[in-house]
Amino acid sequence: MDIVNFFESLAGKWFSQRTTHNLAGQSSQAGQSNLLIDFLPATDGDLAQACAPLGHDSSTIACGLRIHQDSQLEGDSQKIQSTALMVVMAPGASGEGVLVQAAAASPAVQGHYQVEQEVLTIVTPTAAGQVEERLWFVNPNLRMRTSVFKVDDTVQIASFCSEIRMGAAKPAS
Repeated sequence: MDIVNFFESLAGKWFSQRTTHNLAGQSSQAGQSNLLIDFLPATDGDLAQACAPLGHDSSTIACGLRIHQDSQLEGDSQKIQSTALMVVMAPGASGEGVLVQAAAASPAVQGHYQVEQEVLTIVTPTAAGQVEERLWFVNPNLRMRTSVFKVDDTVQIASFCSEIRMGAAKPAS
């Protein structure tokens, strides 16, 4: 599956059940999210705008996603709402490529992605370490997602999400 087809398959309304483990603090927390994911073609102006601060040429954009998230953590009465863009740059010959993530309240960050054996892996450096995320489909309406936050190759936080599609993807216009 190529990267554009993989990202097209992510579109739709999803319910996510997450468990996060803080390995250093020996604690766990559960949470739930409703995700509305819109697939964006390479020509979408918001994608080019998100890439501009990082100096990427908009002609190398493959596609993108707009992700609206409405989350609640166990034991917390406040909901967390956010919207973010993910911009997929065209992959190189090896199948790896650059992924730009942009949210309204923070500067765009750049990571790398690769799809191998129908598993998407995204690695994003942070100021303190790096986040490694993997996402795959069990079937078209059930996907799994794991992420780990590492500092100096030591995993500090790990999470697992199971996500169920609640609504079909929007038809292409």
